[in-house]
Amino acid sequence: MALEVGAGGFGFYDPRTMEKEGCIQGRIRLWLQGERAMGLSTLPVRMVGAGGGFVAAAAAGGRGAGGKARETAKPQELWPSGEDSREMAGGESKGAAEAKKAVVSMLVGGADEPISGPGLRREERIRLLSAMDEKEVRGCRQCGLSESRTHTVFGEGDPEAAIFFIGEGPGESEDLSGRPFVGRAGQKLDEMIAAMGLRRDEVFIANIVKCRPPGNRAPAPEETGACTGYLVRQLEIVRPKVIVTLGLPATRYITKLELSMGRMRGQWHTWRGIKVMPTYHPSYILRNYSREIRKAVWSDLQQVMSELGLKGKKV
Repeated sequence: MALEVGAGGFGFYDPRTMEKEGCIQGRIRLWLQGERAMGLSTLPVRMVGAGGGFVAAAAAGGRGAGGKARETAKPQELWPSGEDSREMAGGESKGAAEAKKAVVSMLVGGADEPISGPGLRREERIRLLSAMDEKEVRGCRQCGLSESRTHTVFGEGDPEAAIFFIGEGPGESEDLSGRPFVGRAGQKLDEMIAAMGLRRDEVFIANIVKCRPPGNRAPAPEETGACTGYLVRQLEIVRPKVIVTLGLPATRYITKLELSMGRMRGQWHTWRGIKVMPTYHPSYILRNYSREIRKAVWSDLQQVMSELGLKGKKV
């Protein structure tokens, strides 16, 4: 069996079973589209388990079609040895080897494991982020949000930023400009960043979804599922020291907790080894402009500043 990377993502080719695409597979599909843009065309994958099903079913929850439990594969089982491992023309290049490791890691649960290894050089981070935006996100048609958008909003900032802010989705101003947080909420976020003693271009800012939901509604689950693969790859490339989630949708996605914002904010969480500090969304601050809310947000940001050794400004 092989994963064939096509224009629309990848397909599983096996006559015995075809698993429905889920969250993990969707993230792999988005990741593989990026690899395809860099010349990768196929990846051989070994079938495991008594039923011969694709191992992602086990990784996603241990059950495949029909509810039957499947054997959980070890990483080395996912990649054939011998002649099968040389399906790629010219042998396995360094890029193909890295692609193999990434796919194996994602299929067996690596999406929850800490990001390890040395970080990329600044030039490489810029190149990868730019390629993802230009070759994938701008032309993305993975969900219905693409039908009503004016521009996609990839995100922006320092590719080596220590702080990565994550919001919910673009609003009207962002949809028109193609930049994140440029409306009234963006002005408030700029004030928050300045109070920490930083400039906007010294942090990275992105959203859960890259297209504006109509009427600024919350993104639907299928929209989030189709788009968050891009966000995950942005985080893997930038590799910040702290993630600041702005508002409930972003916080729930990153923490995987279904608690209220009041219970989650101000408490440290982790995402793949990166510390996470949830706080209120700037638009919520503007709607509820009370001393209590502003004090809570400043307390959250002060914890981030303390973690990173930032002095900030008096507010």
